Amino acid sequence: MERYSGIILNVSYPKIGRTSDIEILGKSMLDWVKIALSGSFTAAVDYQEDSPIPLTIRPYLDLSAPYTVVLYSDTPLITKRSVVDAVAALADNGQNVLKMTRGYVFRTAFLMSVDKIYTENTYYLEEEDFITAFNYRQIQLISDVLKSRIIAFHMENGVYFEDSQSAFVGSDVKIGKNVRIAPNNTILGNTVIGDGVTLKCGNVIENCVIDDGATVDSSRVYKSFIGKNATVGPFAYIRPESIIGEDCRIGDFVEIKKSVIGKGSKVSHLTYVGDCEMGEGCNVGCGVVFCNYDGKDKHKAIVGNNVFIGSNSNMIAPIAIGDGAFIAAGSTLTDSVPNDALAIARARQSVKPAWQGNKFRKE
Repeated sequence: MERYSGIILNVSYPKIGRTSDIEILGKSMLDWVKIALSGSFTAAVDYQEDSPIPLTIRPYLDLSAPYTVVLYSDTPLITKRSVVDAVAALADNGQNVLKMTRGYVFRTAFLMSVDKIYTENTYYLEEEDFITAFNYRQIQLISDVLKSRIIAFHMENGVYFEDSQSAFVGSDVKIGKNVRIAPNNTILGNTVIGDGVTLKCGNVIENCVIDDGATVDSSRVYKSFIGKNATVGPFAYIRPESIIGEDCRIGDFVEIKKSVIGKGSKVSHLTYVGDCEMGEGCNVGCGVVFCNYDGKDKHKAIVGNNVFIGSNSNMIAPIAIGDGAFIAAGSTLTDSVPNDALAIARARQSVKPAWQGNKFRKE
């Protein structure tokens, strides 16, 4: 195969502006066209439809490449296969110029000798590759095609989508084998999904690593790591820079912010964990709050291994809870707790019999 270089013409339309600036599934249209040119991309050039192409691209030509491919930023569905086939057709037929539905292949030397292009014949390739994004309706059509291509790629590599129409998978997402993805999942950015992962309905996952065998259910997970065989959700919120360890359980309506949760620890429901380093084998009860913000500064909590934190407790950071400590339910802790200690921090209960102010008391 003869070597070729590629130039992309940046196109603008009145209703949508520069097509190269519009993103589809995590990449700009220009980036999608660059993929078709692979390592042969040379330059992107702003272009007016009435400008002669040879004069527009001549300053950017790679004269060492026998052939020059000219594509447009408004055709993000173009594939490398179509580019290679078009270059081969030009080379086989001995032509100076080959006109595709949208785009050209030239002999580079020819471009140095002409100012205008005179060709009436069009070489037809896969026409889906040349759907043009001249309005938002076309952009939606292009998005649907790209989405289908991405989903098909993952299916061929062992991913089961229960409803491929409702899945939204970004172009840079990597998914392992034997993964099951339920309806209404959105997976974006540089997310990596390991083998045997289950994504139940309604997740949004962005720039994360979900390790082998983990399960995520109806949750929001951003810029975080979910360990092997961990379970997250339903309705959990994992904020950036969090690490959920192997075999952890993060349950419903739990928010984790910039925290490390050690192997086998459980934060089962209705809890906020912020700026915390938690060890292994811990159990955090319902309604626990790690109070990490004093109105001015954020503070950190350190929790050891095998700690039990009873329901409706408040950890006022900065604070350290030693290994094996037991925090009684309803406690508000302001001081650190040593290893294997029981901490109780409640107001003393006071009972007022026959309370006269009790409006429910029967006379």
